[in-house]
Amino acid sequence: MKLYLRLFLVSLFWGSNIIVMKIILNDISFLMLALLRVLLSLLCLSIYMLYKRITLHYPYHKQALIIGLLGIYLNFVFTFMGMQEVSGQGNAFMNALAPIVTFVFSMIFLKQKAYKHDYIALILALLAFLISIHFDMTKINLGIIYLFIGMMLYMLSNVLIQKFQLQQSLTLIFYELLYGFMALCIHTFIIRAIDISSLTHLSLLDWLLLIMISGIGFAFIQTTYLISIDTIGAYKTSFYLSINPIITYIESLQCH
Repeated sequence: MKLYLRLFLVSLFWGSNIIVMKIILNDISFLMLALLRVLLSLLCLSIYMLYKRITLHYPYHKQALIIGLLGIYLNFVFTFMGMQEVSGQGNAFMNALAPIVTFVFSMIFLKQKAYKHDYIALILALLAFLISIHFDMTKINLGIIYLFIGMMLYMLSNVLIQKFQLQQSLTLIFYELLYGFMALCIHTFIIRAIDISSLTHLSLLDWLLLIMISGIGFAFIQTTYLISIDTIGAYKTSFYLSINPIITYIESLQCH
């Protein structure tokens, strides 16, 4: 499958995922949802790696740990905290800032040089976000700030993959998910937020959506973005996030 087609499919999964998460957050806590989502992705990826007989040997565990803590654990904690406070449309438009954040991190960590078209694209991305809040900065509440922090952490993890010159592989994604899941488990255990009984509140449709969109879908998102980062770089890859808000916005309208 061609890379750009895969990136388009990623936007469909990512945009739809926000709506699914918003719906399920009505029934379980944000930490339990984060745990469940990462666990499903880890299981789906493990089954695929077992089927393909892909080795779990990986020499860069320290770097994978850093990526997992930033891109999975901290990203999920802040993102799901923000989702509780912000509408589906608000969640969607936060991704408009992704290219700006990635560009700044790329200049800092990768010494990337900017060109005229880069600045034009960044101005348009910033304008899209300002339009989404109707140029009213008072609409930036705590939920928006949480979402922004989560998005920054995810973009930073993508840039660091290039910085560390890590081999783009399913094994890296496996350990990224594993370390992120372990950190989420520790966090949830320490604050005594584990509530297995809340999972019984989920309907069969909720479970199907979780498995398809958040389990298989998130694993597909991670593998595609790693391939894309290796092929066209984290900065250009981040611009494909601009499709995500459109998908989420359209679907959020249907949910009202």
